[in-house]
Amino acid sequence: MIPLPPTDAVLFDKDGTLCRSDGYLCALAQARAQSCIELCGDPELLTPLLRAHGIRGGRLDPAGAMAVASRHENLISCATVVAAAGHSWGQSRRWAKAAMDRADEQLAAFKAERTPPTAGLPDLLARLSSRGIKLAVLSSDTGPSLEAFLKAHQLRHWFSAVHGCDREPRKPDPAAVLALCDTLQVRPERCGLIGDADDDLAMAKAAGLAWSLAYTSGWQSPLPLEGSHGSLASWDEMPEL
Repeated sequence: MIPLPPTDAVLFDKDGTLCRSDGYLCALAQARAQSCIELCGDPELLTPLLRAHGIRGGRLDPAGAMAVASRHENLISCATVVAAAGHSWGQSRRWAKAAMDRADEQLAAFKAERTPPTAGLPDLLARLSSRGIKLAVLSSDTGPSLEAFLKAHQLRHWFSAVHGCDREPRKPDPAAVLALCDTLQVRPERCGLIGDADDDLAMAKAAGLAWSLAYTSGWQSPLPLEGSHGSLASWDEMPEL
């Protein structure tokens, strides 16, 4: 791993980085697909809906839509599958939204317990914070969901800012990184990012961040990813800053 340059702030992705969310996201995708076929009355759409969400063989693809895309992008993906089966776009979009709302409500009470922090995360956050490094979350999840996760696991106090998909500009737009740097009052060249997707790492590079690291152990199968300065299989491997 390449040594990290001087750093004033670190931005973290959430799903697959701060937390293990594969179990919850897989259950949510299945619930959304099931609700959608019940609404449209076409059970043959179950498999293509699951594929559109990134579910293959009952497992979540960490590079698929459910893992990396925003709620709005998943809604459009779901509606597209339904519309391709011969339904109008307007009706397909309404069914997709209703299915997502229903599934979200069904699983809301279980989200915190099904998205535990990745192993060793609290110790890492405490170590970085003790060095005066500002921490922030940049995610495709919604702001309220991010806040709920951080508070449920007693992590909120470590973070100076939280930027979800309900704020413009949105991830993976590099402008979202720059907006967060402005909020933290740090220069991009003094900031790093840790994420678990190609989009995270490309976004960091495009925004001119000092470094990026891929976190590879947030899913069932290790990810073959490398950031500008390497990858982490565990938080114990995090270089000193």
